[in-house]
Amino acid sequence: KGGVGKTSIAINSALKLALDKKRVALLDADFGLANAHIMLDQRVDANVSDFLDGSKDIDAIIYNCFADLKLIPGGSGILDIMNIDSQKRWEVVRSIDHLKDSLDYLFVDTPAGASDSSIEFAAACDNTVIILVGEPTSFMDAYAFIKALNLEKGINKVSVIVNLAENKAVAEDSFERFQKICVKFLDIELNFLGWLPNSKVISNSIISRKPYILNKKLDGNLIARVDQIVNNLVDLKPFKSSNVSFFSS
Repeated sequence: KGGVGKTSIAINSALKLALDKKRVALLDADFGLANAHIMLDQRVDANVSDFLDGSKDIDAIIYNCFADLKLIPGGSGILDIMNIDSQKRWEVVRSIDHLKDSLDYLFVDTPAGASDSSIEFAAACDNTVIILVGEPTSFMDAYAFIKALNLEKGINKVSVIVNLAENKAVAEDSFERFQKICVKFLDIELNFLGWLPNSKVISNSIISRKPYILNKKLDGNLIARVDQIVNNLVDLKPFKSSNVSFFSS
């Protein structure tokens, strides 16, 4: 769902791994309303739209950010690529193949909602992570997304991060309630990766365009929450499917 913190969590998780000397890239797969470059305070002169129209090759739109995190920016306000077809999505997935030996992790930040682009890019990843908040609208949108992944792409295992939670107990309750809904109607396994609080530090970092994981005075509780999420991400086993996937050429 839009506004639940997908991009912020993707950026800060990717940066945490980059700070730990891992080789990490982030693809902003929102090709109409991209904002990862804004949160990273990165000025970009070219993006995925330039790759898709043939004016730039993929290496020309890869930007080095904090801690050598590689950013592949999506388009912002470019109507022509908001609803690219399956062939164009395939081109984007295949264009990154040559980075396989130079990366340890690729994060793919998909658009909000359950569009064809969101579903196909999520299914092309080794693991899908849902960002959930404890609201009925978030539950409905997350369920619709998981249902589409499950029925259209055969994905039967997803992970969940609960964001904007009051505390651990509230976060776990939100996950358990959502899990009951999903497993009641779908053949799906849900894995709880962790949670993040509703924090002014996080909201201020978005406004200031400096990821909070770079804050050397970061609150110990927030550090622990990020560490838990990232450690659980690292421990995930790849989900193998017959879908078109990154680095499978």
